[in-house]
Amino acid sequence: MIRKSTGLILAFDVEWDVKRSVTFLSSISDLVDAVKIGWYQLLNIGPQGIKELIRSVNKYFLADFKLGDVSHINEYVIKKAHELGINGVIMHAVTGGENLVTPVNIARELGVDVYLLISMSSGGELYDKSLDYNILLGMDLGVSGFVVPATKPSIIRQVRSVVGGKYQLLSPGVGAQGGKPGCAIASGADFEIVGRSIINSESPRETAINIVRAIKNPSDC
Repeated sequence: MIRKSTGLILAFDVEWDVKRSVTFLSSISDLVDAVKIGWYQLLNIGPQGIKELIRSVNKYFLADFKLGDVSHINEYVIKKAHELGINGVIMHAVTGGENLVTPVNIARELGVDVYLLISMSSGGELYDKSLDYNILLGMDLGVSGFVVPATKPSIIRQVRSVVGGKYQLLSPGVGAQGGKPGCAIASGADFEIVGRSIINSESPRETAINIVRAIKNPSDC
């Protein structure tokens, strides 16, 4: 599971080369607990580039490859992600229990955390209609936690009330998508995921510092 210090996870969706990426991440490394990477990196720098990035930055790396396929494909992606040095993966609950159970077990054997996405930061009405079912599905599977949107604080509170303190809740949608820094954690999340607000800032480190301050002392939530 992700070790919590600041409560901030960086959504690192950029089209930069490895060198620039390492330089940027190193400049704010002390302010983030994890780095979430996805298709931007995989398609831009390739698997070897991701491996080099992970080796160069001493952080927890969370892979958001929109993993929601049939079981054997999910298993393959998890194994390959582990080979790259990935610490955790996000899987979509919509895949269903039959396509999740074996991949989650394989991830556990490899020491890779699985975070189950059960609500989207925008749209995702089909997820929200199945929220109760998906929470229980994740608990039955023994995932490490759930991805719940910062833009829907009532859902964060609902999920936390069901799962208690055993599971980590990761909340995307802070900043550019409308979630206010600090409010997701105030509602019961463990981590807030922020991307563009930091990456596109003229002063990324200062912006990250301000977000961490807001996480520790939220207001007007």
